[in-house]
Amino acid sequence: MKIDMYSHICPKKFMDAFAKRVAVWGEITRADRELLGAFSTRRGVKGVEQRSAPPPFWADQGAAQPMLWDIDIRLEIMDRFEDYVQVLIPIAPPVETFANPEDSAYLASIFNDELAELTAKYPKKFVAAVAYLPLNNIDATLKEIDRTINELGFKGIFLYSPVHRLKKTGKQGYDYDYETMKPLDSPEFMPIYESMSKHNLPIWIHPWGEGGLPVYQGEEHGKYALSHVIGWPLESAMAMSRLVCSGILAKYPNLRFIIHHCGSSIIPALAGRLEHSFGPFKGEGMKWGQDDEADPFDIKPPIDYFKMFYADTALYGDVPALMCGHAFFGPEHMLYGTDYPFDVEGGAKYIRLTTDAIHKMNISDADKEMIFEGNAKRILRLDI
Repeated sequence: MKIDMYSHICPKKFMDAFAKRVAVWGEITRADRELLGAFSTRRGVKGVEQRSAPPPFWADQGAAQPMLWDIDIRLEIMDRFEDYVQVLIPIAPPVETFANPEDSAYLASIFNDELAELTAKYPKKFVAAVAYLPLNNIDATLKEIDRTINELGFKGIFLYSPVHRLKKTGKQGYDYDYETMKPLDSPEFMPIYESMSKHNLPIWIHPWGEGGLPVYQGEEHGKYALSHVIGWPLESAMAMSRLVCSGILAKYPNLRFIIHHCGSSIIPALAGRLEHSFGPFKGEGMKWGQDDEADPFDIKPPIDYFKMFYADTALYGDVPALMCGHAFFGPEHMLYGTDYPFDVEGGAKYIRLTTDAIHKMNISDADKEMIFEGNAKRILRLDI
């Protein structure tokens, strides 16, 4: 069995509700939407016939990726691959960016209820779901974590990094407010980690926005699409580093964070630097962690915390990079994940490339079995 641990979905009922509830969405111009992540893509999809009009959410953007919301098309593509199943992972504009706290809580519940319906209706195809959360409403977030896990049987939660607000830049223009941008180690998010430590289920992290890349004089965000191609892995690496340096993994050592694109791909490649470069700063008296808690690097070396993360295989067939991730994280911390459906074949290309790449890895059959299914069954407590 191949359990896709990073297969994205955006349910139709949620998109309809979002388009109605979030007034600002209708005000955002097409140009502005290009700044708001891959969700505004207008890429074509080979071999996929659109059978119905897209939801109003896509008003000026055609079908985008119909596999995100058209379940018949999604199942048709999945059926091309033997023993292939999915864990449903959210992908949608972050409600905390676009909606007020009350609306964001409502929209998150709509999203999660529809995922629950899908896993109940197609249990042999969608073996688990992960919760979408309203991070501008922490009380509602904590309640939704408990509801989705205890009542709906979800197997984890999904967080964007960083957490953005929106600001108006003109009569019709919008952009992220970088002055209010928050990292995932912000104090207000600590109750989320405490809750997930008690539930003992994973946290999926996904980059969003401009990826923390510099903006040079006279230029705007998004030049050459580098904020997506390079910036997103960089943002993932920064999120990992903040979680390590803030002491969150030291305080909650049973937390399991799943990081897209093989642990950003950056962290494994910088293993030597991560192992040795913190030392000189410690020698100069720098302290990591929270002010009222022990320095996490007094407990164990920085590199050991970075190896606590779980990495997916969404590198689009890059075998050497997967081998680098395998050497760093170890086979027990690698998870089959494809980034479905964001390719030009409605997800089929990335499923094919990712599967073939794992088969080509110079590792044991036992390691491959862990990557394809064993690790997912273990950390999600799946009985399939």
